[in-house]
Amino acid sequence: MLRLVFGHSHIPWDTTAPGGLRLLNPGSPTDRRRQPYCTYQTATITAGRLQQVALRNL
Repeated sequence: MLRLVFGHSHIPWDTTAPGGLRLLNPGSPTDRRRQPYCTYQTATITAGRLQQVALRNL
């Protein structure tokens, strides 16, 4: 599975596109841009594989 981590929009996002590309955007810990909370994401990678992604609110 391919993954793309991106930012700049300040809007949290975790979805998989129809072609299988997983899109991750952690949001922003400093500027919530119309979001209820400032956010960041954590990821667990084991043996080179993405195991778990969690969105965290501040």
